[in-house]
Amino acid sequence: MKPRVSIKQVAAKAGVSAATVSLVLNDKGRISEQTQRKVRKAAQSLGFILNKSASRLRSGRSLLIGLVVNDISNPFFAELSSDVETIAAEKGYLSVMANTRDDIERQHAVIETMIGQGVAGLIISAASGSDDRSFKLIRDHGIPYVLCVREIKDYAADFIGFDNHQAGVIAAEHLIAQGYRNIAFIGGMEHNENRRRRFEGVSDALTRHRLTMPESWALSGPATREFGAQAATALLSHHREIEALACFNDYVALGAYEGINNARLTIGRDIGVIGFDNVPESASWMPPLTTVELFPRAIGRRAAKALLTAIDSPDEAPERVFLAPTLMRRKSC
Repeated sequence: MKPRVSIKQVAAKAGVSAATVSLVLNDKGRISEQTQRKVRKAAQSLGFILNKSASRLRSGRSLLIGLVVNDISNPFFAELSSDVETIAAEKGYLSVMANTRDDIERQHAVIETMIGQGVAGLIISAASGSDDRSFKLIRDHGIPYVLCVREIKDYAADFIGFDNHQAGVIAAEHLIAQGYRNIAFIGGMEHNENRRRRFEGVSDALTRHRLTMPESWALSGPATREFGAQAATALLSHHREIEALACFNDYVALGAYEGINNARLTIGRDIGVIGFDNVPESASWMPPLTTVELFPRAIGRRAAKALLTAIDSPDEAPERVFLAPTLMRRKSC
C-alpha cells in the first residue's frame, strides 16, 4: 500500500513552507499566482490528497451535507440530488444521500446517524407523517436544516417546494379541457400533505365544472410503480366508465401504464393519464406522458443555496418558497 504523501513533502518539492502549502490548498491567504502554480504542480506530481478531516478538526467546521429523501429509486430525487451535489461542491462541500423508504422511524435513525457523522447541515424531503417534532433532534444539536418537496408546518427551517394545490388544478383542468369527465386519482398516502393538496386541487377543479369523483375512485397508497399498476388494474376491472387517471406522480403513472395495457386499453385513446413531476424518462414513454412539471432540479438548487446560507448566516430568518407548476402537454391524454 502506497504511503500517504505529507504536506511537508509537498512543501519540500515546491521549495516553500508547509504553512504556504496549507494556505494554497485551502484557498486562503494572499499567495502569488506563481507560488500557487508551483505548489499545486508539486502536490499533483506527488499524488497528494488534502486531508479534509484534519482540516475540520482544526477549524471545527464540517464539509459534509446530508440529503435525506423518501425514495432513492424515484427519478425525481435523482434529479433533485444532482443539483444539490453541484451547488454543494461549488462551495467545497460533499453531499451524502440517505433513503428513508418513506418511513418515519427510519428517517429518525438516518438523521441520528448523519448527526453522528458531523454533517454541517441537512436537506430533508420528509417521510409521510412527519411534523415539526420529527426534527427536534436536529434543532437540539443546533444544526441548520432545510425542508423540501413535502411541506411541513415547521417554521424553524427554510422550505423549498411547489404549490401542490395549483398543480392539482392544472392537471384536472387539462383533462377536462380534453373532454374527460370520469376522472380517478391514484397514489400517495392519505397522511401525505402533498397528496392531500394535489387531490384537493383536482377536486376543486371538478367542482367548478360541476363534476364529481366517487370516493371509490380515489385510491391512496405508496407512491410507487407497483402501486400504480395495482390501482389502475383494480379500478379498471370494476369501473370501465373511468376515462382518465390523475396519478400522484410520474412513478405511479408508469405503473398505471402497465395496468391499462393489461386491461387491453390504449393510453391516449381509450383512457387518459396525467402525472406530476416531469421526470426526464416520462417524455420517452409510449405514449409520452402528459405531466405537471414540479422542477426537481430547481428545488435542489434552491434548497442547497438556502442551506449554505443558513450555515454561514444562522441568524437569518427562514423562508418558505413555493415554485409555480407548469403543464407539460404530451400524448397520454
